[in-house]
Amino acid sequence: MSKSNAKKKTQNYLESLTKEELIDLILKFAPQSFLDNINSQFASQGEAIVLFKEASEAINTIFFDESLLYNPSEFERELLKQLETVRGLWDKLPSQVGDLIIKIIEDVEQAFEDGYLYVENYDKGDNYFESEDVNDYIFRFTSSLPKDMQSNYSKKLKKVLNNSGYSTFSSIEKKLS
Repeated sequence: MSKSNAKKKTQNYLESLTKEELIDLILKFAPQSFLDNINSQFASQGEAIVLFKEASEAINTIFFDESLLYNPSEFERELLKQLETVRGLWDKLPSQVGDLIIKIIEDVEQAFEDGYLYVENYDKGDNYFESEDVNDYIFRFTSSLPKDMQSNYSKKLKKVLNNSGYSTFSSIEKKLS
């Protein structure tokens, strides 16, 4: 069966379900990060600050976990999970989220300096942390900022990226130009 045919059958099936059945399926199969994102979007300002602090602490913990720092793909997975929680806070705490993103870039840079986020592949040379998903997240965040904040934040972000010694975030720089 072709992919388009399978997709059409799936779409037809989902369209036949009631709204309640769809909600049940989403609650049953959606990743926790998706549900956390939704909860963040509808949080009060006070709850948003608490959620942000929790996610920030979890991200800081990731940078101190040597098992993750020696495993770039697991590091990326854990980082993206926390970033998805923060995604629901973009409109409530744009300045804090922007500062957190810059700190993440700087912390990744420092991790490289400390010898982390590399995987040795003797037949292919060094492999290192480079995530288009994280880069896309950062670009989407920057693009979602209110116009009065976007220009200043883009300049600040470009400055941090220009000072980076590694190419991990170079695709963001290209997109911002």
